[in-house]
Amino acid sequence: MILQFKLKEILEVEMYYGFYEIFVLGGFDVKTNPDFFVEILDLKTNEAILLTEKQLKARDYKSGKKAVKFFSFQITNSSKYRVSVHNFEDMVVYNSMPAISSFLLDLFKIREQTPIELEEVEILIA
Repeated sequence: MILQFKLKEILEVEMYYGFYEIFVLGGFDVKTNPDFFVEILDLKTNEAILLTEKQLKARDYKSGKKAVKFFSFQITNSSKYRVSVHNFEDMVVYNSMPAISSFLLDLFKIREQTPIELEEVEILIA
């Protein structure tokens, strides 16, 4: 099962038991405030699914877009869930990896990171 949606969207979807990962799509570097979270709420029991934040955020391409693996979780009961993203307003997603230093930027002619618009950022659950 793959879910892909914009940050402002709220989904109600049937999810089945298994392990899932949450990716931020759009760039290779993501900066969030500590209050940023994705809520996955079981609509039958009104219980939230516990998410585990990835300490080392792997970068990859998912659905043809740059992606950063952010959370993982497990569904133990098939049910209908509401999925929503909270406190994303000050999130910054950069197209490229974080720069090591300005010296290396000059040496290798690497351009500085530029943020992408939040309207372009998506969440992928796979």
